Amino acid sequence: MQNRLILKPLKKEDIENIMKWVNDPDVVKNFQNFKGFTKKEELKFIKKVIAGKNDFAFSIFCRADNAYIGQCSINQISWPNKFGRFSVFITKENWGNGFAEEAIGHLLHIAFSRLKLHKVWGVCWVTNKKAWHIYQKLGFKKEGILKDEYYWRGQYHDLIRMAMVKK
Repeated sequence: MQNRLILKPLKKEDIENIMKWVNDPDVVKNFQNFKGFTKKEELKFIKKVIAGKNDFAFSIFCRADNAYIGQCSINQISWPNKFGRFSVFITKENWGNGFAEEAIGHLLHIAFSRLKLHKVWGVCWVTNKKAWHIYQKLGFKKEGILKDEYYWRGQYHDLIRMAMVKK
């Protein structure tokens, strides 16, 4: 794993960076029922995540210059089952630099080493071949296809449900 990035726990002050991408449909098209978010709504969500016991969110920064890269998280943790859902959002200007792969690597380390989870799962669009390639490279296995799981831009889309079990 490269070491170009640093993950810092989410804090309210990250709102300015988050607002730069959270309303970009290309970046957040996996948000179901996306309608856009006001700064007030996003701040309320951030406070809820920070206070919660089943969500661990991080802002991603470049180690060299502290430039903001995006967000990643482990959410919906089921402590009795020791699993959680991962997500990663990279700002559009940072796409194609391998940052998602590296951030997920760091996130998996947190999930398995610090949080002691047994399994991390996520979803991606069946049509997102690039993302699926990255997830497979990291060791995720397909658990199945979720048919017509998301309704976006007037049509239903299938998702790949994937997971990684602690080695």
